[in-house]
Amino acid sequence: MKRYSGFWLAAMLLLNIQTGNADTSPAGDVTITVLGRVVAKPCTIETLNADVMLGTLSTAALATSGAASAWQNVHLNLTNCPVGTSRVTANFSGTEDASREHFKNLGSAQNLALQLADSKGENIPNGGSLTVDVNDASQSASFVLQVRAITPSGNTTQGTIQSTINVTYTWL
Repeated sequence: MKRYSGFWLAAMLLLNIQTGNADTSPAGDVTITVLGRVVAKPCTIETLNADVMLGTLSTAALATSGAASAWQNVHLNLTNCPVGTSRVTANFSGTEDASREHFKNLGSAQNLALQLADSKGENIPNGGSLTVDVNDASQSASFVLQVRAITPSGNTTQGTIQSTINVTYTWL
């Protein structure tokens, strides 16, 4: 029986030593960080892609510096803007031409660029932006833009015209 008691005594001492070691460990502080954002639901983008057809242009009409084709209108429409959204900003990006005022023609015609402008004819370069108000009654917004081919240096060669202008919206 003494052996049995000795066994239990040894077990109790071992348990006390292990428990004692656990009790002497330092307490740690815990920090819980909660992050997030509250944003307005965006407007519905009605105009997902806008193809602008410039048609067939003559090299003779684009022979002198600053010569340009006729403007072609482009409408970028947004609907279902949530109540409280007062303005929408469109940021325009693409490959700029050497003048840094226009977008580069990625087609085969040389000495030709594409010009993007607002409805008043104000140039919008690569990296430019335009802000319009949201109509409270219709909960919509519309960007009325113009695009044309332009030759900053003249002597446009025959070939194709192609450029891509990306639009990124920000809701205010």
